[in-house]
Amino acid sequence: MACARFSLACLSIWVFSASVAQSIRPVIVIRAGTLLAVPGQPPRVRQTLIIRDGRIADVRDGFVSLEDAGAGARAQLVDLSSQFVLPGMIDLHVHLTTEAEEGEALRVVTRDAADLALVGLRHARETLNAGFTTVLDLGTARQAHNEAVYALRRAIEGGLAIGPRLLIAGSPISATGSSRTGHFSDAVQAIVGPDGTCDGPENCSRVVRQQVANGADAINLYITGSIGDLRLVEQAMTDSEMRAVIATAHALGRKVIADGHFAQGINAALRSGADIIDTAPWPDSESIRLMRRNGVFLEPHMHAFVVAVGEMRSGSTTVADQPDSPILARLRSVLSRPFSAQRAYESGVRLAYGSDAGIVRHGDNAGDLLQLMRIGLSPMQAIEVATLNSAEAIGLRREIGSLEVGKRADIIATERSPLDDIAELNSVTFVMRDGHVFKMH
Repeated sequence: MACARFSLACLSIWVFSASVAQSIRPVIVIRAGTLLAVPGQPPRVRQTLIIRDGRIADVRDGFVSLEDAGAGARAQLVDLSSQFVLPGMIDLHVHLTTEAEEGEALRVVTRDAADLALVGLRHARETLNAGFTTVLDLGTARQAHNEAVYALRRAIEGGLAIGPRLLIAGSPISATGSSRTGHFSDAVQAIVGPDGTCDGPENCSRVVRQQVANGADAINLYITGSIGDLRLVEQAMTDSEMRAVIATAHALGRKVIADGHFAQGINAALRSGADIIDTAPWPDSESIRLMRRNGVFLEPHMHAFVVAVGEMRSGSTTVADQPDSPILARLRSVLSRPFSAQRAYESGVRLAYGSDAGIVRHGDNAGDLLQLMRIGLSPMQAIEVATLNSAEAIGLRREIGSLEVGKRADIIATERSPLDDIAELNSVTFVMRDGHVFKMH
């Protein structure tokens, strides 16, 4: 069936034929009223994108006809001539099997991998519909989660499920006792406790290799424990353990996200060669200096702190809901002062984008865009963080993050310009990933 113009019938065909062989995919011609092809550069009006085999084959001035585009008889025309078109957004901090709902803390003992895969399936669709075409799942330290997200990735790649391009970090690498421990009795903890723990450089190197063998695209390292631990420490791993983790990951071509809170652990990770610092509510001047000097990205997920404390005040069954909970006190402490990302940004540290979806509700991934503006970024700069910066941070700048010839056709649109109102990105009207249309209003 050839569609000269876009229709809901065509959308249904494209959505449910994602596994059709590349060789028979039609050329797609998109007419963009306003096109922000490269965030950071001025947008252009009346542009045409030509998509072949899931990649951008050409970007032309004016509205080009199917014939002039050389698209052939089976070509599809997508009319976004009244909309603002930009690259799909990238979220480098999600937990697809986790739900921001009451009772989540107990679900670790009531759901198996199959349950979690179905939960993740729903969250993946919600995330893609929100305009995030690439995400990095940072894991939960539970083996069942790993089984679920790897199955979900295979399903998305095979066209059996709808979701963003799914990158996976596997189990966070952590020292024994420093990865969301202490929430259950010893007997329960022995069954559902953290996967990916290590002690000593050789053991830590082995655990990294195992995560990569499992299929990990990146490595997540807890450097001061998880923020969900009852007791954080200044530095959870020794310098030699951190160096072993990071050196092994780099040797295997993987970026390392160092997730931590206190300056001592952050600085040790920076000196050891970490690529991205995650969370980091309490860095010091040395942390800022090292991030800037080493070209390391900071991924702060500020909105998650706001949401977490609000959710906890309204009631939940997590340990943080207790009035004297050290976790809740810790979160409130973060909110009692300006976010560290503001100081880092003002000092020249580059920011990457992460929502911590799972604390933030899936589909509400764009919340940190407003937080980025509150610490001083313009709408254009916030969009850069969620596109080009994040693509570079995870090592995919040649593939995603902008709409340039040769890159993957990850494209979203809004009714009005998000450069005028960043809130437009909370209601995207069009989503394409790898040349497949998944949403069109």
